[in-house]
Amino acid sequence: MLTIEPDYDRFVETHEPHYFSAQARGFALIRQIERHLKRANSYAGQYYGYTDHETGDFVITDECDEEYEAEWNRASELARIAARSNAYRIIRAQGRDDEAAMLILEARTLVAQQG
Repeated sequence: MLTIEPDYDRFVETHEPHYFSAQARGFALIRQIERHLKRANSYAGQYYGYTDHETGDFVITDECDEEYEAEWNRASELARIAARSNAYRIIRAQGRDDEAAMLILEARTLVAQQG
């Protein structure tokens, strides 16, 4: 379970005392999402295996699906937090359309539908 730090679970307005720390946390949260997505992408299409020394063939023993799913799920969890915080406003202000931004925007849509 993720612990939500102060000002991660709401929008902090410019006149509020914790605005700058909320902005800094928003940027940090976006960077965390980007890191998890990068790790997930590094596992996509990867396999575990070894080279058979007798034949010289590569023998596949397993795929990296579990690692991919774990990183993707972590990025998705963080995106749901970002959708309710200043991180959402940051990516909107930047006009981003990369994978991290799309994940946050999608999470925002789900959060808005839930009320």
